[in-house]
Amino acid sequence: MSGWTTMWAQALMSDAPALPSLGIAQLWLTLGWSVVLAWLGVVVGGRWFTSLWAKRSMVAALLLWTWWPGELSPDYWLGLAFQAPSVLTVLLCAEGLRRKLWPASGVVRAFVAPLPRCLWGLMVTGIVLGWLLVLDAFALLPVVQLYALGFSPAVTALVLLLVCLPWVLVSGAIAFPKAAWMPAAAVLAFVLFRLPSGNVWDAVLDPWLWLGLHGALLRAVLLRYRKRSS
Repeated sequence: MSGWTTMWAQALMSDAPALPSLGIAQLWLTLGWSVVLAWLGVVVGGRWFTSLWAKRSMVAALLLWTWWPGELSPDYWLGLAFQAPSVLTVLLCAEGLRRKLWPASGVVRAFVAPLPRCLWGLMVTGIVLGWLLVLDAFALLPVVQLYALGFSPAVTALVLLLVCLPWVLVSGAIAFPKAAWMPAAAVLAFVLFRLPSGNVWDAVLDPWLWLGLHGALLRAVLLRYRKRSS
């Protein structure tokens, strides 16, 4: 029993975390915010810039601005205020950019269609995790320090297992929407590069994504209600 106890203690150890190198962390800060800002620019500016040429030009300008060195770059101030975005947020924004800039048939229907079943569990899990991390930040969780556990190898393996579990349990997983694959991709990127902070929770969730999940879940519930009432 003592051997198993020692092994679990080492697996849950979080006092000596593996952190990303300074160069990779700085590169991710700029890359992440450039993708997020480009997506926001397309979403907000898409009402006035209707042509694809105008949207792509606006995205190129935002990307160049974010990669501008020094204090004139928005990632400098965003990094000071919010640190780096999560890997999952950047992947979702990149997919949103792809849809906006290279539209394909069926994209409009995909935005108004009810939420696929395989995404409900992931969204609810993200919302619940965010609330638990908020409670942990105010030391309101009993016994466990949830955020600190995000530095341990065992929790990283558990998170990877949980985000991959729907593929194992549901047949025809290749038909899953891309958003269902992105949490696993975010965890894999974290395992390889420890982005963005060396904590697995920061790889799959950040405050802006957490707030967005609330809105997306509310929208999905309203769509389902309208479908049933019509």
